[in-house]
Amino acid sequence: MKRLSQSIVAILGLMLAGSAFARYQDSYFDYARVVSVDRIVIPPSEPRTTEECWKEPVQQSSYPGTSYRRDLPPVVTNDGEVASRTEYVQEGGYTERTVEEHCRERRTASLPPEVFYDVVYDYRNQEYHDRIRHDPGSSVRVHVENGYVEIAE
Repeated sequence: MKRLSQSIVAILGLMLAGSAFARYQDSYFDYARVVSVDRIVIPPSEPRTTEECWKEPVQQSSYPGTSYRRDLPPVVTNDGEVASRTEYVQEGGYTERTVEEHCRERRTASLPPEVFYDVVYDYRNQEYHDRIRHDPGSSVRVHVENGYVEIAE
């Protein structure tokens, strides 16, 4: 009888602990009360003019160096014949490339002003802060997942 009551208490304890852990593994939506809202306006950007430059090859000239023929000592082939060898050597010489720099001005478009709202909201007696793109009003929909709370847009 004593073992049976210990088993029942152990099972009940595991069930309670399991439900406590399961609470943080859930993902659900709820509503939170908005405490304060601050409107943030980022002013429009002015159009900017930038200059971009690059180099392009215009002309390429080759100037050959000196070349000469050099006779090498003869060799005996597998057939027993004597073969003469000659080597042509080219030294020096260079290639000259002329480049020109080209530039142009680019004008970037202006960006419109951006409006954000810094929102402080209360969910289950704890305050959270988030930034969104619209005025939330008096309450916001929140997404709760594993104990983490954020505004659901």
